[in-house]
Amino acid sequence: MAPTSPQIYSLITKFTALNGLNTYYFNVARNVFKGTWELKIYCLIHHILCVLALGWMFYMTAGNMRICVTVLTMGGTSVFCMQFCWQKTQGIRKLAKGLIKMEQRYFTGKPSGSLLKYRFYMKILFVLITLLRVHLFYPMYLRQQLPSQFYLNLVSSWLIYNMLLAAVLLLYVFVWQMSRIQKLINEQMTLILTRSRVRNRLKKMQHCFKLYSKLLKLCDQLNFEFAYISVCVLACKSWFQITYGYEIYQILAAPKSLDLSVAMRVFVILSYILDALNLFVGTDIADIFASFRADSQRILRETNRMDRLLSMFTLKLALYPKQVVFLNVFTLDRKLTLALIAKSTLYTICWLQGDYNKLKA
Repeated sequence: MAPTSPQIYSLITKFTALNGLNTYYFNVARNVFKGTWELKIYCLIHHILCVLALGWMFYMTAGNMRICVTVLTMGGTSVFCMQFCWQKTQGIRKLAKGLIKMEQRYFTGKPSGSLLKYRFYMKILFVLITLLRVHLFYPMYLRQQLPSQFYLNLVSSWLIYNMLLAAVLLLYVFVWQMSRIQKLINEQMTLILTRSRVRNRLKKMQHCFKLYSKLLKLCDQLNFEFAYISVCVLACKSWFQITYGYEIYQILAAPKSLDLSVAMRVFVILSYILDALNLFVGTDIADIFASFRADSQRILRETNRMDRLLSMFTLKLALYPKQVVFLNVFTLDRKLTLALIAKSTLYTICWLQGDYNKLKA
């Protein structure tokens, strides 16, 4: 099944709806986004359970600063996920509808290229690995961290983790689709400008600019809709890196200070590595997005044909952000991955220094 097939989008919207992010799904047979009152009731119940789960987790971890901060970062993300679902403007639905409409009307059947295909399937693989890690191995880890009321804690964490994972997947799919559309528009513009004999050259170029203008508006909408939730997700990632890094140091330097089985120690180390790789994959597609934007500017800059039209659109292109930027502060790229890991390592070291005497004993 191709990454751009309607069935893929249908599955993703159903997965996000199942985890309380939207009250609609993409209906392949009718080729429309369909919302039902049953799904609205389901999402309402899901969100009530999430609020109760967060309250319970706060109550259970009141004396444990480490787990309490984890719950706090996850709770902030969950709040914005719920806001996704009930916002009156339905911005996420408009964004998804705009991307799918562009794909089906102008780019169906056109190859994405090996680079984008590889990135898409790699992300899906990491999502499946994360689901297995959270649902099969995390319960054993949680049993040692919070042994009392284990099943209630487990169900609560599953509800919140799944919602976070669905939000991250949705963001990735949107950025991936925008990258694909941008790449295909670049290829069309290159073909028009480099071939000496192209009929209706001006009209075809105007059509490319029209599509690109639509894409730029969708990019702005993406930056707006995912701004706060992305910051919360980054906070979750950073805190997970800090806590797992702290435990890895204990495993290596002070193994007697940590009451974890060998299997759970392996789980902690693998979780640290997988979270870092997952973050890299997510920011890597954003870097590809930025490189395609740079290619667009290069294509328009290096041609001497249709100067006036190109100059006008190049100016318009320059007014839009070249990368995925949230809150005009956070740029989603590989540098963010490295900066986040570096900061997390620094805070882990500071935490270890504060607990040095305790660990040494």
